[in-house]
Amino acid sequence: MRPSSIFRAFVTCIFVFIGSCGDNPADSGKTQNRNPRILSVTIFPQVVAPSDSLIVICNAVDLDGDTLVYDWYSLSGPRVRIKGAPPGYFVLYNTPENSRIFYAPDSQYVVAPQDTFGLECAVRDLRGGTDVSGLLRFIVTRNP
Repeated sequence: MRPSSIFRAFVTCIFVFIGSCGDNPADSGKTQNRNPRILSVTIFPQVVAPSDSLIVICNAVDLDGDTLVYDWYSLSGPRVRIKGAPPGYFVLYNTPENSRIFYAPDSQYVVAPQDTFGLECAVRDLRGGTDVSGLLRFIVTRNP
């Protein structure tokens, strides 16, 4: 083997070794992102009249200390309005607040003396971590 070939092979091995050092998060001190966690969700009040407002509070934590954003969903479609969402929309994304005001449907959408409607909250850390509240229910009673 010629000396230049040996030198070239040696330099290549050094670059491969050095380049691979940053690929392992354990070696570089980096930690993997952990999902945020919803601790509790509160709806107040849980029983409302048609067109009344209610507030939903989503208490969540992120053990990595990441900034959280909240996504809000009306699982009953646009009949349940979300404050801040454009008319006809039943989702609102990327809000920095952990609470949101919703408006119960008008009386024309309440088909029984009382009817149940659904909401959902999701929390994200903008690094791929997320948690979802699951179905949250509230009751709308018709005016007598």
